[in-house]
Amino acid sequence: MKARLLTYALTALVAILIGLRVEVVASRGIETHALKADYIVFLTGGTLFAQGHHSAAELYNIVLQSSVQQQLLAGSGVKFVDGLLPFVHPPLVAAVASPLSALSPALGFILWDTAQLLLLLLSLWLMRPLLPVGERYWLWLGAFAFFPVYQSLLEGQISPTLLLSIVLLWRCLRVGGAANWWAGVSLALGLIKPHLIILFVIYLLYKRNWRALSGFTVSAAALYLLTTTFAGFDWPFVYLNTLGWLNAQINHYGMLPQVMFNWHSLLARFGLDNSLLLGALIALTLIALGYACWRSDSAPTSTPAQEAGNSERERVGALELQLAATTLATAITSVYLYTHDLIMLLFSGAVLLGWAAQQRWPIWISTLLIANLLAPMLIFVGQPLDALFVATILLAFAASIYILTYAPAQLNPAASRTQFI
Repeated sequence: MKARLLTYALTALVAILIGLRVEVVASRGIETHALKADYIVFLTGGTLFAQGHHSAAELYNIVLQSSVQQQLLAGSGVKFVDGLLPFVHPPLVAAVASPLSALSPALGFILWDTAQLLLLLLSLWLMRPLLPVGERYWLWLGAFAFFPVYQSLLEGQISPTLLLSIVLLWRCLRVGGAANWWAGVSLALGLIKPHLIILFVIYLLYKRNWRALSGFTVSAAALYLLTTTFAGFDWPFVYLNTLGWLNAQINHYGMLPQVMFNWHSLLARFGLDNSLLLGALIALTLIALGYACWRSDSAPTSTPAQEAGNSERERVGALELQLAATTLATAITSVYLYTHDLIMLLFSGAVLLGWAAQQRWPIWISTLLIANLLAPMLIFVGQPLDALFVATILLAFAASIYILTYAPAQLNPAASRTQFI
């Protein structure tokens, strides 16, 4: 009965969120919405590239970006604070977005957003084995009841690509063997937002997964060389300098830490924005993550007889929980993380929900996990209540650390890998 009521509630929430999205777009008009949304960032970068501004010095020139963006916004009535919503993605993203400049803003937005929706659906389909067959509908309902999904698609963001990178990383690591190399290739896909994959690279180093690291290194090197053909050999330095400059522009050019959802934002919301305190919190988070991974890896593996009995039941093991914890740690330690990027937490949520189902936990515990999906809606309430969502991320992180630390024997790290997929 409780499960049925929760299903109805989530279905209603999905319908409400879809209705809100349609209402927002309809009230603005698709053309105006495309120019007012984050999509303008990609359209600006793509237009710069299409106009022949290929070098990193030109792509990240704030004055040039502002000039091009003002031309795109001319006559629309759309204005941004400081006159610019800057393009701050790697040059290859501008190259991929360049065909958008040949389309109307409305058509370009629809095609761009549709591509990201398809990547989201692919990610959810790939995550389905985390839950028993009869409970996989929770994954689909939960995903579309998750406000960051709504926000990402509303804004025309590329966060679903980041989620797909994490999911493919997990799938390949789960298979193991030669697939580890493809795990590294999958992680390289996340270089569209390089600051959000650093902990995953460190995780592979900790695991000494040299095959995965070689796949990542080769892919990253290939992307670098491809980008140098038009952006110049020094493009990473120009790009990093631009990010460093932007991070220093507090309350300007879209750099608003008080509306993010991480340690940085939590301190900013309550007037405790101190670099030493922030550094200490980030250090404690990483220490907890490292210890939990080490603790779960140190647990004795199951016997062949146990593996034979658990291969069908064991869906969530040490690998899944370690990656879930790494994803959560990435969210709370990043210095630049907006609502739409939290879409990557769908993987962590699916892992924790799968663990709850695997342990035959009562439905009310699963209900609490799913209830966390509602927390991002607090941004409508405003500060400081929306900071409660940071608390839910910390709660999920604490749960994954607790399971890895105090229940490692139940994780069955030697469980069957091939049957899982």
